[in-house]
Amino acid sequence: MKQILICANLLIFLFIGIFSYTTTTKQDQTVATISSNNLRTKVETYILENEAKPHEPRLDPVWYFVPGLYGIAFDLEMSYQNMLINGQFDPALMVSQQVPYTGSSETFRQHRLYRGNENSPYIGLLINVAWGGEALTQMLDILDTHHVKAAIFFEGKYADANPNLVLDAFERGHLIGNHSYSHPADWQTLTYDGFSAEISQTNQILSKIIDQEITFFAPPGGAFTEATISAAYNQGMYTILWSADTIDWRGEPSTILIERVLNRISPGGLILTHPKPETVIALPTIIKQLRQTGYEFARIDEIISGERQSHLEN
Repeated sequence: MKQILICANLLIFLFIGIFSYTTTTKQDQTVATISSNNLRTKVETYILENEAKPHEPRLDPVWYFVPGLYGIAFDLEMSYQNMLINGQFDPALMVSQQVPYTGSSETFRQHRLYRGNENSPYIGLLINVAWGGEALTQMLDILDTHHVKAAIFFEGKYADANPNLVLDAFERGHLIGNHSYSHPADWQTLTYDGFSAEISQTNQILSKIIDQEITFFAPPGGAFTEATISAAYNQGMYTILWSADTIDWRGEPSTILIERVLNRISPGGLILTHPKPETVIALPTIIKQLRQTGYEFARIDEIISGERQSHLEN
């Protein structure tokens, strides 16, 4: 009798164990299903919020040449599998690829450019240099610290006298551009031949220093005529202007420069600066505040190409 009771108790414990295991397993499977469904929903929502169609380069009645912008497409299944492996949603694990536009920026090279595409998070920093070597070096150090690459347009005469400064900027990863040879006071009165000579002479100087072709031109004071644009275009160059001017050459306090940029910047915007002491003070704050707003810095050649920066592709 005692043995029968022991066997009965064992069967009861075994049944309870099997029931408990089955119930727990079913609960675990339900939780896992809910979790995986939740992950998939988050991936789908992220795609809906972040996928973008490409924008074509165009000629705008106000802004003239407006560069295109690549689109971005996500792979739902591969992104979802990445999340399952990771066990939680992580935007860095989204699998994406760029979607190019069909047109060509080269079609618009003969038109001046003030800004990038208005659908873009990218903005550009321009530095026009005809003086201020010490301030420029300080600006380059700040840009290194904040991982920002700029477009630096050198006056030819200044570059010829300061080749090491040009080379330093180039080796730090900045784009080197042409700002005329002598920044003449009567710049806007020059003929086509005069513009062409100023541009050509500067290109020769800069190319010799960095051993690379110069394809971007910033006219002195932003002044130009049709002959100016033609002279640059006929030498294979883009003419670059700006949409947000610090007007730092006036020597105003850094707080004014910061406020001026923040008030005038917009998606795709180009910010004009010069190597001035107050600009050196203002630059770190400008970079930080614009990034906090959601902007990202890109070189002018990247903005014109319209390609999205590599961190968007995994």
